[in-house]
Amino acid sequence: MTRVKLIHGNDSKADLGERKDRHEHIGKGKVGIEGFKAILSHPELKNLNMIAELPPDKVATDIALLKRLRKGLLSKS
Repeated sequence: MTRVKLIHGNDSKADLGERKDRHEHIGKGKVGIEGFKAILSHPELKNLNMIAELPPDKVATDIALLKRLRKGLLSKS
């Protein structure tokens, strides 16, 4: 994975394959907390920057959650 330089992600209101780009707050959509924990703790991805598409309200809350997930500060939900 030496070619991956950046992660572009968002939680989704729509299921995989629905061809819809509807963003949800981190942990509230189809990817969920466990999905983001897996991505952000993966040894080859955990130090990459992420561009996250988020609903416009509560952006600071979503960013804080992503930071906590990256640091491994959330227990299993």
